[in-house]
Amino acid sequence: MQKFVTVLSLILFSFKLFSQSTGSLHSSQIQVELLGPGSLFSINIDSRFSKKGNGLGYRIGLGGKPLGMFDESCNTGGQISLPIGLNYTIGKKEHLVELGTGIVPLLFTGTKVYCPDLDEGFFGDEADHYFYVLTGYRYQPVRKKGFTYRIFVSPLFQKDFPVKLWGGASLGYKF
Repeated sequence: MQKFVTVLSLILFSFKLFSQSTGSLHSSQIQVELLGPGSLFSINIDSRFSKKGNGLGYRIGLGGKPLGMFDESCNTGGQISLPIGLNYTIGKKEHLVELGTGIVPLLFTGTKVYCPDLDEGFFGDEADHYFYVLTGYRYQPVRKKGFTYRIFVSPLFQKDFPVKLWGGASLGYKF
C-alpha cells in the first residue's frame, strides 16, 4: 500500500511540474466516474496533449470498490484501482465522440480467504490488472471553464476471464 501511495504521489507531482513548465494543461478536467474502467467508482484527471479541446489526450485516476459487494467475495477490505489510459476525442464544439484504451492495475486491502464454493466475479480478488477500451459521448464547454459529462460503453479484458461488457458515466469540471 505504501508503494502505491508513493507511485501515485510521484505521478501527480510530475503532472504538476508539467503544468507549470507549459503554463497550463490543455482542456484539463477532473471527473467523478460511476462504474467505468475504475471499477465501481473513480476520480480521474483528463487532459489533451494539444491546445485544442479535442484530439489525443490522457487520463489517470484512483478508484475502487469494497470487497464482498453483491456476494461476489467472502473477503473483506477493498479493491483499489489506478485507471490509466489514452483517449481521442472527435468533434467540433462541445459535443464529442470519445475513443480510448488503457490498463487498470489493482491493489487489494483487507483479509483474503479461500472461498471454494464461490464463482469468481469479474472484479475478483485474484487479478492484478485488466485492460479496457472505451467508446462514448462527451459534452464539454468550448474554450471556457464549466461542467462536463460523459456516458460510455467500456468492454473490460481480464486474464482467464471472457470479455465483460461494461460501461459508465461521469460528471466533471473543466478548468
